[in-house]
Amino acid sequence: MSTEIIQTMRTDTSRPGPARTVWEAQFPWEGARLLELIRSLAPDHGPISVQAYVSESPEVRAMLRATVTEHLQSLGHECTVRVRSAYKAGYFWLTEEVQPLWRRAQAERLTVTCPSGPQDSPGRFLQELYPLAALMEREGLAVDFLPGSADPSYTAALYRGNAQVWQGECFIPLYPRLSTDGREVVAPTGWLTVRAGSQTLHDQRLASDGELFWDWYCGAVLPRLLDLADTRPGLPVFRNLSVNLGLSEPDLALGVLDERISMTEALTEEVYFGTVDALKRHLGVAASSRTLMPGRIVPVAISTPGREGWARVILSEWEGLELPAEVPPNFPSLDAADTDPVTVQSAFPWNPLRTWQAAREQADSCNLEWHVPAMSLGGRPVPAVVRPATGQPSIPSPGGVLVTGGQHANETTGPAAAVRLIQTLAAGPLPFAVLPLENPDGAFLHRALIQINPEHMHHAARYTSLGDDLEARVRDDNPRWEARGRTWAAQAAGATLHLNLHGYPAHEWVRPYSGYAPFGFESWALPAGFMTIVWHHPGLGNEARELAQAIASRLQQLPDVVEHAGRACRANAAHSIHPHYDLIQGLPFILAEQSGTLCPLTVITEAPDETVYGEHFKMFVRAHLAVCEAAIAHHQKPTKIRGL
Repeated sequence: MSTEIIQTMRTDTSRPGPARTVWEAQFPWEGARLLELIRSLAPDHGPISVQAYVSESPEVRAMLRATVTEHLQSLGHECTVRVRSAYKAGYFWLTEEVQPLWRRAQAERLTVTCPSGPQDSPGRFLQELYPLAALMEREGLAVDFLPGSADPSYTAALYRGNAQVWQGECFIPLYPRLSTDGREVVAPTGWLTVRAGSQTLHDQRLASDGELFWDWYCGAVLPRLLDLADTRPGLPVFRNLSVNLGLSEPDLALGVLDERISMTEALTEEVYFGTVDALKRHLGVAASSRTLMPGRIVPVAISTPGREGWARVILSEWEGLELPAEVPPNFPSLDAADTDPVTVQSAFPWNPLRTWQAAREQADSCNLEWHVPAMSLGGRPVPAVVRPATGQPSIPSPGGVLVTGGQHANETTGPAAAVRLIQTLAAGPLPFAVLPLENPDGAFLHRALIQINPEHMHHAARYTSLGDDLEARVRDDNPRWEARGRTWAAQAAGATLHLNLHGYPAHEWVRPYSGYAPFGFESWALPAGFMTIVWHHPGLGNEARELAQAIASRLQQLPDVVEHAGRACRANAAHSIHPHYDLIQGLPFILAEQSGTLCPLTVITEAPDETVYGEHFKMFVRAHLAVCEAAIAHHQKPTKIRGL
């Protein structure tokens, strides 16, 4: 069986409006290609040794191993067959093959020597072993990670006391690539080695299903998008890019922390950010910029174990060469049939309608103002609950408070916390404005995506329908659509403190064909527990440090948050050369001077909530609230008026 891809491209004119471009492709399953290769070798003597690397789940790899073994034994050969994971090869080697050894040997310590990473990512292969340190902690086994050579292999040794009881090595198959942003990287790939006695019959790369898809996407779809971008300077490139695929790739929970290994999720990350990176490079936009408007990119990948792969891509274009017009603010009717019962203690991400309904009820019960200062591109409201700065008693005040949630709509705990914070703010004296859901288009998309893959991080819902970050519009003094709500609310509240409720991935964030760690977001690749960021204007460094200490003291009153962060930080630090945060009272913080923010002080809460449910969801909502309550109390101290 060859790696030939069956593909078509057509123009769909069956719907009103601009024609849609549709690509479809089928990819031969790597398992079938592996078996065909082995059968074609027809060894005439033994013993036979087979070592294969495929990007498959443990169950599929076990099936392939049994099939290969049965085939070789039917030919009368003695054989040894290993079928290892091509994705995170070192982690699976240690947990599947070495773990039984350390248990039988009653080992006390494990050492793992990691190959050296590329110059721009020296800790890459240390990160690939994540979350091994957390697993070792649970097993009660000490682990030391040691730097190695450029040779693409891990070596490991087990010790009982000072005596070495075992040593082994695992080859890592890699393939050089050019990322869509133009960097030379090495990526995981499949491999097959077959030996008959001392004779090597086969020792070559075996491309995985994920690689076949990604190469096809980069060769067939991306060039069309780049050509389209040339015709729309300064405008959204397309209206919608839908990428659906089914591949026999692993997607499984590990039972360690909140971790999972999912190549299907990683491929959606590649589609989303890889497309954006390619457009930025082509148009000369800075890699760090969040102002590019590619349009909505919606990748969905499902795992189809043991089956041929497929992909369907639909490109929908805009009509005309003008930005879409903004619509007048309005608010939809909240029919009870369209909303879930409002329960502020909910353990699940909220339906956007529930967020609006709960915020409206809080406004009414606390005699607060309700406004809709902005609308999304999709015609959805961005409501605000406000106690305005005008008309307040003339007393010394440090200024008002701005609260925003749902800027990145796949960060699920912020809107729930923002709604609950309304009552707290209403009980105090300060003017304030709460925007519980800044990105409603993203929130509705996220709601749809988690019906398909509930545990994936879904960065497709992170930004607006145009594909840019609404905060970038605010910083560029161009608050179109959703961003108009934030600037209006900050002014209405006279805000000098911004509480910006965010989240980040609850499990490892990977882009396998772009250097492994997510390009531009490398420091967020591994969870580190609930994190707090304090931004401050020039000259307010001391204020920011005092505020951070007050927040850390308040979080100490939440032992589950502290314990969770401790476990996560230990695992993060073990698999990172230079963690990007500092610890304050044992909790992760980032303090930085930022002169372009709306308020002199901005507190950004970062919950590892993409995507969590149950007790962890409720725990992170409580953590958001604790940080905000501490920041508000600190903000009201008379000494805080100085400098603000």
